[in-house]
This record gives sequence, structure tokens and C-alpha cells, in this order.
Amino acid sequence: MSILLYNEIGDTMKTAGIIVEYNPLHNGHLHHIEETRKKSGCDCLIAVMSGNFTQRGEPALIDKFTRTKMALKNKVDLVIELPFVFSVQSADVFAYASVSLLHHLGVDEIYFGSESGNIEELYKLADILDSKEYNHAIKKYLDQGLSYPTSSDYAMNEVYPNTEYSKPNNILGIQYIKALRKLKSTTKINTIDRVNSDYFDEIKDGSIQSASAIRKALYTNEDISKYVPKSVVSLLENRKLIYLNDFTEYFKYNLNRLSSSDIKQVVGFDEGFENRLLKVQSFDSVDELIDKSISRRYTNSKIKRALMHLLVNTRKTDVLEFSIPYIRILGMNDTGKAYLNLIKKDFELPIISKIKEGIHPYLDIELRASKIYSLVSDMDIFKEEFKPLIYLRFN
Repeated sequence: MSILLYNEIGDTMKTAGIIVEYNPLHNGHLHHIEETRKKSGCDCLIAVMSGNFTQRGEPALIDKFTRTKMALKNKVDLVIELPFVFSVQSADVFAYASVSLLHHLGVDEIYFGSESGNIEELYKLADILDSKEYNHAIKKYLDQGLSYPTSSDYAMNEVYPNTEYSKPNNILGIQYIKALRKLKSTTKINTIDRVNSDYFDEIKDGSIQSASAIRKALYTNEDISKYVPKSVVSLLENRKLIYLNDFTEYFKYNLNRLSSSDIKQVVGFDEGFENRLLKVQSFDSVDELIDKSISRRYTNSKIKRALMHLLVNTRKTDVLEFSIPYIRILGMNDTGKAYLNLIKKDFELPIISKIKEGIHPYLDIELRASKIYSLVSDMDIFKEEFKPLIYLRFN
């Protein structure tokens, strides 16, 4: 829906949405932003961004407030937080919550990067996931004790053999399509070809590198200035970067004090996995704890997500549904503010810009996640939660 805007921006305001983590923001992300603006012709670009912990079950390299500044300094107009309870989840929950936020915000179009670059093919794969044949096949493999990702790959190859389904961004894109269908949303969805679409952990030729390769380069103090915008280099300068193993001692403490029944109440712990985790007698890093806990059913990413919920103490009773209860603004510029002013009168959900405890259980969990993140950060991120939102004014 295009919304009338009678101010200096123009007669109409078209909106586009993207779903991001910016861990950190790099030249590939900048390509995504620029292509989205170009293809959509949007006046306002809205990003839904994970907070201090990511979908893969890892702490973000740098806090969400710094990453919000990265977005605003690189042509994003409005940054909305994807709450911890939705961000540290499997692809289907992550995608549904992210798309729901953009749907509630009334965006005209959503753009995502994919290895396929073919939206029709991704729609076809989404149809397969909803078919009886696929669901029968995946149940068969799950009953054999295989993990969900492995079972899903086997089921897809059985029903509709192809080379696209197992690629990470294609998987997320398919889930975005399914989410829009579930929401019965009129928002359109499009995909953009990823440059250097294959994931890789080492720096390759070219100015666009994978986020994992950049994080690895940062860990070994390599120069990444060729691969990220100048504003990102500046924002990362002299900052402590956060890695999963920074939380090793906190996991040792928790696993020594908690019982099996305690851990079983935490999100992500099912099928007796809490007992498998407690059998790990010693570990020198979180990576080692994960390696000793992997099974046919529990993959690396699934274990990491469960561990993050254990770290933050997200109880199953705290997360009873995955509907969006509020819109939390992390940052905006003048265009983002103008758009919010247009929609706020008719908006169904509360829009939150000033934070305090007790507004909603999910926000309280978010604050708890920031307390945990602050334990290993060079900044008190919990205190940052209560400061005014980040506002980048036009010059």
C-alpha cells in the first residue's frame, strides 16, 4: 500500500522491507540495499534486524545499537528490532516473525538475497513444502532419528530433486514466501541475486566477501577495509568484538548448577537433549561443548540456539506463541520518522521507542539478553537499552 505523504519528501511514499543481521554490514549487504532501493523505487527502506544474538545461535560480533548505526549510515531509513525470542529460532519461526513485522508496518515489497535469484523457482519449492508427498516423506526420515534439516533435504530430493533447496538463503526465502501466505498479506516479495553466492570462511578475490569470512578475518586482526563500507570500519575501530567462546565460563557455571529438570524447561531443549548436554563432563570452549553434544537429531545450529536460550534463561512458559506483540524501534532517520508519523494513527500494535521493564514479557527477555551480552562486551549494552533511540538527521 502506498501512503500519501504531504511534506518535503514527495506526494507518495513507497516502502520496501529487508530482513538483516549485519554481523557486520559488508559490501554484499550494501549491494542488497542499493538493489532493493533501485528495483523497488522505494522512498522508505525498513530493515528488521536481529538483536544481540543471531539466528544461527551465536552472539552478534558487535552490539545491536552499533549495527543499527551501520544500517542508518548506509541508506536504511528505519531499523526495527526482531526480538530475541524470534531471532534465535529455526528458519521458519525466524522468517515468520520477521515478515510479520514488515507486514504490520505496511511495506509494499520485501526483497531478500538468494543463491537462486529466481522467485518463481522459490515459489515452486514453497509449494512442495506444503504438499502431502513432502510431509509424508519428511516424517519418514524424522522417525529414523535424523535431524530436521537432514530429513528435509532427503524429503525434498525424494519428491522434487533439485540443486537449490539446501542453499541457506534460498531456504530463508522459501520461508519468507510461506510466511506471507500464512499472513494472507498483500505485500509482494522479490529476490536479488547474491554476489559470490557460495558461503565461504576464507577471504577470496573481490570486494564482496561472506560475513563468516569477514568475522574470521577480524578474529585474526586482518584488514577488512576493502570488504565493508568506511562507516563500518569506523564503528568497529577500537571496539571489542564478541565471539561464542567468550561465554564459556558462564556455560560451565550454568551446567554445574542446573539440574536436568531445570534445563528441560528452557526453549530448545526437547527429546532428552538436556541429559546429553549434562553428560559432557568437561570442556574448554563452547565449541568443544557443541562438538561433544552433536547427534543425528541435534545439529550444530540447533545446539547453539538451545545454548543461547539457556544462557538467557528463556523458559518455554515465557514463549507461548509467535505472534508479534509490539514494534520496537532501534533507530531511524527523517524519512523513517515521517513514515511512522503517517501510520501511527491507524496502527494496531504498540510502537515502542522508549524502553522500561514490564512493558511485555518478550521485551523483558530482550533486556535480560542485553545484560548477558554486557558481561563480555566493552560497553554496558543493558544501559544502552534505556537511552533515546538512534536518530540520524539529514544534513
